Amino acid sequence: MKIGFIGIGKMGRWMSENLLDAGYCLTVYDTNVEAMKPLQEKGAIVATSILELGKQNDIVITMLPNSSVVEAILAGTDGLFHSMKSGGIIIDMSSSYVFSTRKLAEEAKNFGLTLIDAPVSGGVKGAKAGTLTIMVGAEEKDYSKVQPILECLGKAINLVGQTGAGHALKAVNNYLSAASLYASCEAMILLSKLGIDLNVALDTINTSSGQSFSTHYKLPTFILSETYNSGFSLDLLLKDVGMVNNIAKDTKVPVLLASLIEQVYEGAARMGEPDQDHTEIIKFLEKISNERLHKKEVVS
Repeated sequence: MKIGFIGIGKMGRWMSENLLDAGYCLTVYDTNVEAMKPLQEKGAIVATSILELGKQNDIVITMLPNSSVVEAILAGTDGLFHSMKSGGIIIDMSSSYVFSTRKLAEEAKNFGLTLIDAPVSGGVKGAKAGTLTIMVGAEEKDYSKVQPILECLGKAINLVGQTGAGHALKAVNNYLSAASLYASCEAMILLSKLGIDLNVALDTINTSSGQSFSTHYKLPTFILSETYNSGFSLDLLLKDVGMVNNIAKDTKVPVLLASLIEQVYEGAARMGEPDQDHTEIIKFLEKISNERLHKKEVVS
């Protein structure tokens, strides 16, 4: 089976490698030519345009920054809608906006194409290991066609509803992640101020009711270690929280905490460095609290 893959970023590179390792004939495309070279060395075909990739493949995966880019790639003059053969399937694994996805899915039908959404969670580590959680929005019959492909990329693969449902769930999941991380960082700042050993505190919390993925993994791995290299930017997390607030407005559902969390991460984005990792939210807290988690020893 010939598969096209558009978007060879931090996640897309490893996802593409896993498809190659599984024996698929893979064509890749990215505006960054250098990003495609490691995949070309492993046997991937490099397309020079979206038009070329679309013509050559019946199934195309997109892993792109946002809905605007996805819309351009799909519906543009030389996009996938105009280049893929009737009967083709597009799997959007980007973090896109649910209502944009639904609109594109309807447009795809006019070209004899099927669009399903399958956003992921698990970060670069999960992409590399092929252990991503994949949230699929599709008809059952379409899901069954692409399931073997998705199984090369993830371990927890769930059909969560009709097209668009995966993108909605991914946004909500990332909002919960953002809220949990910020609350956990606030707690660490407070405990630091009280002089409590943070490693001991985390060990205790992680056997208590306050535990979370942030306390088990993100804090010890990326924050207390001061590496801040989770591979997922603060700007992308901010985008996902913003999507939740937009979904809430479009559906007229009040999400008061999500609005506050968006403002917090917006402030952190403005005060921090460009392309900062999302775990660097702790630096924003350190600034506004004038309290450092890692106190520097004074040399006499």
